[in-house]
Parts: sequence; C-alpha cells; structure tokens
Amino acid sequence: MTINMIPDKSRVRHIPVLLNEVLSGLEVEPGGWFVDATAGRGGHTKAILESGGKVIALDQDQDAITELKLKFDQELKEERVVIKEGNFANLLSLVDKERIGKISGVLFDLGMSTQQIWGPRGFSFLKSEALDMRMSLTNEVTAAKIINNYSRNELYEIFRRLGEENLAGPIADAIFRARAIKRIETTDELVEIVVGVYHQAHVQQKIHPATRVFQALRIAVNRELENLRQGLECAWIVLRSGGRCVVISFHSLEDRIVKQFFLNKLRLGEAESVTKQPIVANRVEIKSNPAARSAKLRIAKKLKYEQDAKTLF
Repeated sequence: MTINMIPDKSRVRHIPVLLNEVLSGLEVEPGGWFVDATAGRGGHTKAILESGGKVIALDQDQDAITELKLKFDQELKEERVVIKEGNFANLLSLVDKERIGKISGVLFDLGMSTQQIWGPRGFSFLKSEALDMRMSLTNEVTAAKIINNYSRNELYEIFRRLGEENLAGPIADAIFRARAIKRIETTDELVEIVVGVYHQAHVQQKIHPATRVFQALRIAVNRELENLRQGLECAWIVLRSGGRCVVISFHSLEDRIVKQFFLNKLRLGEAESVTKQPIVANRVEIKSNPAARSAKLRIAKKLKYEQDAKTLF
C-alpha cells in the first residue's frame, strides 16, 4: 500500500528548526568552540559559524558527512570547523582531548533531516523501500531483522514502549502471523499489516496508522534513547563552566529524558535552567516549516560544582 505523494528529491531541502532560539540559547561568542552533535546537512553549523563560533560537527550518517565536507570545504581549510563521523553517544572520543572541558556549547537536534526521511533507507511509510531504518550503515540491526526475528512479546514491547502504540498487541500478533507465511521485507508490506489492524479495530485517528510503529522501529534500530542518555552525559563533561547544553526534541520520550537529565544536574547544583518551560515554534515558523510543529527546545547552563543552582525547571 504505497501513497504516491512523494516530493521531488531535487527540491527536498532541510530547514533547521528554532534557529534563532538555538543561537540565542548557545550564546555564540567569536572564537568559542561549539559541538553540533547532530550536524545533518549543516543548517545549525552554518549559523554558528556565521555568528563567529567554531564548530565540531558530528553525524553518524555517512551521506551527511560527505555533504558537510563539501559544504564547509573553506571552513575546514581555515580550521574553523572540524567534521567527524560518529554517534554522539561517543562524543568524548570524538572531541579532541585538549578541548574537553573547554566547549562553550553543545547542540542536539534530535529530529530527522528531510533528506533522511525521503532517502532510500525506509524511514517513511509513504513509499515502498526496504525495511532498513539505520542512521549509520555500520549498524548491523535493521528494521527487517527486528520485524522478522524478534518474538511476539519483544515486538509488543517495542511498539508499546517506544511508539506508545495503543494497538501494540494486535499489531504484533498480525506481524507474527504474516511473517510465518512470508518474510516482511518492505515498508509498504508493513504498512498494509498495520493499516489492516486499525481497520479491523475500527479505530480512526488524525495521524497515519503506521506513524507510531515506524517511530518505534527507528528508535529501536538506532538505540536512540540509550544513545541520548549517554550523549547528554558526555556533553556535560566536555562543556566548560558556563557552557550551554541545548536540546531540540520531537517526541515525549526524548523530551522526558532531557528534562530528567537537566533536573538531576540542577539538584546536584551543577546546572542552572535557562528555559523554565520548553521553547516551541511560533505559528509563522510552523507555517513555513511544518517539521517544527512538535519541536521542544530545552537549555541548561553548566555551573561550577560549588555554585548553587537557583533556577527551577
């Protein structure tokens, strides 16, 4: 079941969300070093460079790294940007030792780029692709491996816990029955199964029936929540006193982790909250960039350990 509303790839352009708010939150100062932990196609990196900062740009997607090196060729020569391939969970090993504890700001934009969504790795349920969903091709786990090899109960847990899918049980049952007849290899095969479960249950909702299942699989394949927890801990280590940790999340599971991490640092007297409530996009930005609709921005400042944290989240 393929929906043919696919954008022309030549016209696909990723627009960084909450750009002004990110720059303000990072407090970019000329010559300061910043980590863009999810550089993607370089939208936020470019803005930091234009504001006078220097950037360590990280991404686990090999295609993104190739594009970043082409885009920032001159800045690489000028040593104003460093580009490294890797997951932000390994941030400590990706940042040069002499810069650890001296970074002025770390940015995490946890959303997917438009190029990734419409690329050939099976992230979108709107077209037929192989069930891959790997951000990094060095990862051995694919969505197809999970769908075809995991037990019924494991599938249920993934859909329920990572997708917050109310029909996790019936969907896991339907997948289990379908794969006993034939391996499920493509996105449209999976979509057909999920849509069938929704039709049988007579459940209607505003979002596409496969939305939560695809989210859950993507998170599971890429270990996104585990990597986020580790990445935040690493970011705190590389930051200097007064440095900012800026995080844009796009669903409640991510936001919960970020909020709890900042709260823990606050209680330990290691952080000051810059945002009492998460910053969200205004109507103008959402109209021009619909991807910003679900974005939430949280910012915390690292304090010296002996300082008292005075601001509550």
